[in-house]
This record gives sequence, structure tokens and C-alpha cells, in this order.
Amino acid sequence: MPMNYHATVALIRSAYGHRLRAADYRNLVNLHSVSEVVSYLKGTAAYGELLAGLEPGYTHRGHLEMLLKRNLFTQCLHFCSLERLSQKPFFRFFIYEYEIRELFKAIQLGDQDYISSMDTWLAPYLCFKQEKLARAGTNAALLDAVAGTPYAPILKRYLPRDDSVQTPAQIPYTELEIALRTDCLNRILKEAEQTMRGDDLEALRGLIGEQVDLINLINAYRLKSVFRADRQTLDSMMLPIAGKLPRRICQALYAAPDKAAFEAVLAETRYGRMLSDLPDIPDAVRVERAFQTLRWRTARNALHFSGHAAVSLYAVHCLNQIEVQNLIAVIEGIRYQKPVSYIRSLLIVDPT
Repeated sequence: MPMNYHATVALIRSAYGHRLRAADYRNLVNLHSVSEVVSYLKGTAAYGELLAGLEPGYTHRGHLEMLLKRNLFTQCLHFCSLERLSQKPFFRFFIYEYEIRELFKAIQLGDQDYISSMDTWLAPYLCFKQEKLARAGTNAALLDAVAGTPYAPILKRYLPRDDSVQTPAQIPYTELEIALRTDCLNRILKEAEQTMRGDDLEALRGLIGEQVDLINLINAYRLKSVFRADRQTLDSMMLPIAGKLPRRICQALYAAPDKAAFEAVLAETRYGRMLSDLPDIPDAVRVERAFQTLRWRTARNALHFSGHAAVSLYAVHCLNQIEVQNLIAVIEGIRYQKPVSYIRSLLIVDPT
């Protein structure tokens, strides 16, 4: 029988107890500078240790945001260290996202520019040699750098294997990204089936299914509202994995002739019904705020009700991602002197 790893679950729940609360966000949105944000966060249980060495008056916004994002990764590593979960199926799921990001940077930037933008601290955790990727000035060299990894078959389909210098303009980035992310999610689901059973597996499938819906709905809404994209275009740009929305509903959304028709179909779904729970939200962020709120609610429920470490880790990673997005929204809002009411409208806040 698969183990639940209860010690890790207890550690995750304890760490989540130090999250920022509604009162913290009320205080943060009323600050006036990045240095004030740093000073405030240094006094919290959630970020005090992370930011202990920073001098608020000399902290650059970009450096602060980098630390917050990197902390998402190191938190997951910490959670996986207690019971050696990193050696077991599924528990590398958060590393896959960083691997895809590094591959995309290398493909888009080329070897020289990639060297200056690579996250070298990731090197021990990647399934390919980062220094080899950094030296890959041709498609053939890049494919050699990922040989033997799950990414190699996908990249071979989109990158011609030759010794010419990479030509980013000829690479179908959207198709490549969809293929990489689809493979990643399928791999996570397969590894989840090796790790858990019953209600725990269904809870995790629900979280992943919602992530698929969220990605597809946000992309579809943007394409429909800005470009009035047709169904064929939307179909080609969606993750081809079944989420929690029935296929017929997805097709009706994609076939909607405009934004209003899209929202009318959406209103009849579990996602659309959330819109009525979000009064006084600017139209520009209302729909996407609804999607992110549902993601937060589902992850929070999964964390509270599942006793398996895989579900807890996936859920808390989602919750921590949302918290970092909140903090970046606060930092950027203060930087650009946005009204407090506008910054507050961007936040997904735990009322407890």
C-alpha cells in the first residue's frame, strides 16, 4: 500500500499556518515604498528568515521578487527532505516547471544571452546539465544537452537537428510550449498513480484538472476578448488534457463569437457562478480574479482534508504561488503608485 508520509503533511500544514493574513495585506497595500514592504515582511513569520539579511533601504524591487519566487522552490525542497520524498515518484513535479523555463530561455535567447540569465542555483536539481545547455549554440548541441531526458523527444519534433546557429524566428514557440506542458502534466498524473490511491488520488486529479481548466480558460478569455479568436484557433492553443469542465462546454466557449457570448456560456459553469461572489472588482481583472480565487479555494480545501503528502505538497505549492503573486502585485502597485483599491482588487486573500 502507498504511504501517506504523515510527518511531511504535518510539516506542510504547520508552515502554511505562518501564511500572510487579511490584516497583513491591509497593512501592505497602504505602504509607500519597496523598502517599507521589505521592513514589514521581515517582521512576519512567513518571510522573516528569508529576508533577514536584507537592508530595506538598499533592496531593489527585482531582487526582492527574485527571492520570493526562488523561495517557492526551496520550500518544496525542504518539505521533500523530511522523508526523502525527492527519491519517490511525483515529488519532483515542481522541478519540472523550472526545467521547462530553463529550456525555453536557452532556446529563445541563444547560448550567449542564456549564460547571463540562467538560474545557476538550479543546476543540482535539473535532469540535464545546465552548463552543457549554456554552451549549446546550435540546435544539434541543444538536443545533445537534453539527450536521455523526457524533453528530448518533444524538442526533436520542433527543433531541426543541424549544426546551424539557432534561428528563434523559425521555432513555433506556442506549439512547443503546449507540447512540453502537456507532457509534463501527463507525467505528473502518471507518477501520482504510482504514489497514491482512492480519495487522495482523486483529490490530486481534481487539483490538476482545475489547473488545466484555469490555464485554458484564461488563455481562451484573453484571445476571445482581445483578438476575437475563432474555435479553431483556440482549439490549437489549449492544453489537450481533460480538466473538470466537460468537453462540450469547452467547445461552446471556444465557439462563442465574442467576449459577451463567451461570458454567457461561462456563467452556466461552476467557474462562472463565482463571478457573482466578487462584487466591486474592476472588469479588467474580474474574470481572471474569479479563476484564481477558485484555484485558491480548491487548493486550500485539499490541504485541509487530504492526509497524503503528495496532495498537501501540490496544494500548498499552489497556495504559495498565489501568495507570491499577491506580493508582487503589491510591490508593483506601490511602485507605479496605483490606488489602494485597485491593488486590493488584484489580491486573493484568505479571510481567516
